[in-house]
Amino acid sequence: MDFTFKDDKNTTMSKNGAKNLQIVKKIALAILRTVQTFYKVSLKMIRFKLSLDFENEISTIFKLLNVEDLKKALNK
Repeated sequence: MDFTFKDDKNTTMSKNGAKNLQIVKKIALAILRTVQTFYKVSLKMIRFKLSLDFENEISTIFKLLNVEDLKKALNK
């Protein structure tokens, strides 16, 4: 995850802040892995699509998700 989220450039000083940031990153990665089966492309390509048109892509992602998929992804 260091390379994916560029942790080396992170300037969070407090330990709690860094820990909370890691939790958010894990959740984001779990969501991307869950919707990867619908997109049928790499995580890198999904992130690229998000960077091009964030509002439409994020709404599409949330439409694809359901509670059970999220629970499974977060428990891995």
